[in-house]
Amino acid sequence: MKCAIVAIFLLQISLLHSQHRPLITERAETVPRGYALFDLGIEYLQNAVFPFSGLKGDLTRAGVLGFRVGAADNVEIQVLGTVQHVLSIQERFDAPNTPRLEIPGDSTHDVGDFSLATKVRFLKEDGKRPALAFRFGMQLPNASNENGLGNDETNIFGSFLLEKEFGKVRFLTNLGIVILGDPVEAGSQDDLFTYGVAALYKVHPRVSLVGDIYGRTGPGGIGTEDQSRLRLGAQVEAARLHWDVGLFLGFLDSDPDSGVIFGISKQFQLFGR
Repeated sequence: MKCAIVAIFLLQISLLHSQHRPLITERAETVPRGYALFDLGIEYLQNAVFPFSGLKGDLTRAGVLGFRVGAADNVEIQVLGTVQHVLSIQERFDAPNTPRLEIPGDSTHDVGDFSLATKVRFLKEDGKRPALAFRFGMQLPNASNENGLGNDETNIFGSFLLEKEFGKVRFLTNLGIVILGDPVEAGSQDDLFTYGVAALYKVHPRVSLVGDIYGRTGPGGIGTEDQSRLRLGAQVEAARLHWDVGLFLGFLDSDPDSGVIFGISKQFQLFGR
């Protein structure tokens, strides 16, 4: 009897969990109403470039946080950000923000920009029909330009999300736009197209392999450059937590070259359904 109760409990945890890390491409499905998904990670990225500040070096993102709450049956509220960015400076070059920098040594650190977002699911996955949702929000200018790690601009984003499972493989697609404040020209903005395509392959009931390519493209400038990035990794369920590990690759000059990713996630009931 005790074994049956434990098995049912573990099954419920598996069914309710909305594991997301280490993916950037968002799921169309939302966290169940009354539940919260908390994740925490760390990332080490080599040769990260900050064109607006004229800095390049190895970037450690410590305390990569995600907090998602199921506010309704089809609505999810998100708070995402990083507690601390630490850049080991290997190269400096002339840039628009260079005169404002207050960095006496060969490293700099600051809190990362945080994002507030809402996801609304319009359609649940049903037969051949994929799940469909829309996500919108803003990125706040928490990182200061004096430390070289921020642009002091508020950015607005929105995207449509699709999700469909085929056998053991689940596909995610995000298409949208981001409105970036131009840090060089006051009162200007750059509108870029954003994209993301991810796949999750379940090799075991508690183990999935994941791949994610994402980025943005359009008429950007200094501080609002194109991005094209890849994440490859695995998600593992153990000890009532979901663990993830991954590799990062950047394809453009404005992207970090490579990196490693590690994190944990936990879903729990926040309030009654």
